[in-house]
Order: sequence, then structure tokens, then C-alpha cells
Amino acid sequence: MPQANSIEVQNVTGKRLAAGTVWRWRTELGSLTGGSCGFAESVHVIGLIPAAVLTGLVVVAALVLPWPRRFLAARLRCVLTRHRLQSVFWELRYHTRAYRIPLVLWIRPTPAGERAWVFARAGLCAEDFTKATLEIATACIARDARIAVSARFAALITIDVIRRDVLGPRNVIRSPLAALADHPEPVTVPGDSGPSWPQQPWTGERS
Repeated sequence: MPQANSIEVQNVTGKRLAAGTVWRWRTELGSLTGGSCGFAESVHVIGLIPAAVLTGLVVVAALVLPWPRRFLAARLRCVLTRHRLQSVFWELRYHTRAYRIPLVLWIRPTPAGERAWVFARAGLCAEDFTKATLEIATACIARDARIAVSARFAALITIDVIRRDVLGPRNVIRSPLAALADHPEPVTVPGDSGPSWPQQPWTGERS
């Protein structure tokens, strides 16, 4: 029995192709390749020390300024969520007989967390993901997970990872009507010129 288990594990791990590994780590590989090429080109153009100083300034600015810091943090959470989704798919055995897990086509940040578009392989459906919302939320270290299926393609599934409540008591949504309550102004209805009566009072005599 131990020998059979070891053979099964070897078969499972041996099915992972290089193309799948590159696809799962595409963001990291792309960032590393782009950053290395950019730094090498900067060294070629302005020299090693100026390129190092310029790179350091860019990194510090990205970590200190509010907008780049929020952008990088949101993208980093998307990358981590994608890896966590791939891990929970494997642990839940959401794969084909060839041990191919669903493809995470795209993931982007949302006000509530992240939204991932997943392509389900043959043998899987949206109901399989719906039954595992708690496992998906736990794997992504989130509050909840919501599943939706495309109205056109049943294999295209949307997974919303909920991390925060956008309608919570701490989030106050200002209504445009509040400004009118603070500064009331007379409301005029277009086309309404008031009652139409003669300028001179009527005496009862006809002209």
C-alpha cells in the first residue's frame, strides 16, 4: 500500500506541465522580466550608479505616495488571491482526470475585495463551486465568496472574494439630496409659468 500511494503521488505531480506553471506564475515572471530588462536598458543608457539611484527613487515613490501604494497593494492581493484559488481547486480535487485545475483567466480588485473569472474544465460546473464557497473564502482569508455563472457560456464562472462590507456602518455614502437640505433653493418646474389670468381684474363687463 505505501508503494501504491507513492506511485499515485508521483503520477499526480508528474502531470503538471511547464506551460501550466508559466501560466500560474505569469505575473511574477512578467514583472521580473520587465524589471530586469528595464534596469539593464537604464544601465546601458545612463550607467550603473544613476540607474540604481533612479530605480531606488521609483521604488520609494511607489511605496510612499498614496495612489501608487494603494494600486500596488490591490494588485498584490489579486496575485495572492489567484494563487490561493489555484490551491483550493487542487485541494478540493476540482480537476480533470488529467489533473488539470480550472484556469483563472483574469482577476481584478473591486471595492469589496477581488473578482476572478474562472474557466471550468470539462467535468466541472458552477454548482461545484457554489457548494464550496466557504472553503474558497477560507482559503483566500476573506469574509465570504460569491459565485456567478455567465449567461452565455456555462464554463465561464465569476468568483467574488468579499473582504470588506462596502455598506457597513463605517462607510457613509453621501447623498446629493443632503446638499439641498443644507442649502434649500426654490424648485422651478420647466414649462410652468404659473396660473394664467388677466393682468387687470375682471369687472364683469364684456368689451
